[in-house]
Amino acid sequence: MSETLVEQAGPKAHPAAAPFVSCVLAWLVPGLGHMYLGKRNRAVVFFAVVVGMFGLGVVSDGAASLFEARQPLSFLSTFDNLATGPIDLISRHHTYGSIVFTLPPDEGDPRRIELLGRLRARVRGVTYEYGNIYLLTAGLMNILLMLDCFDIATGRKS
Repeated sequence: MSETLVEQAGPKAHPAAAPFVSCVLAWLVPGLGHMYLGKRNRAVVFFAVVVGMFGLGVVSDGAASLFEARQPLSFLSTFDNLATGPIDLISRHHTYGSIVFTLPPDEGDPRRIELLGRLRARVRGVTYEYGNIYLLTAGLMNILLMLDCFDIATGRKS
């Protein structure tokens, strides 16, 4: 009978785990939020999945997205890339030669021309589209992992 009562009560909040802290840790390093919550096996698997997808994206000539005011949906893909945390800086530097998040608005801006030239060079790669999808998938997966950390820390999930 006591087992039935425990099952009905549902999972309890992880003791001394702050939901915000676990989410920030999960953003900083994929899997670190789960490690903080004591879910070591999950942490290792999630780290391997997100970093593996990210790595496949980079070696497949995927390009980090840039926000451009004339294309409002570019905000979503840029946000998704940022969801991988600081490792996103690697793909940005690999794609554009520097850490940049927005495309300069002025058509004649030499920096804009340089960034578009680097992006066009990647588009010529055979695996470019696959690389982009891997990068976006890594970001979406890490968003789900941050939400999972929040649910575990608040007791919604065990």
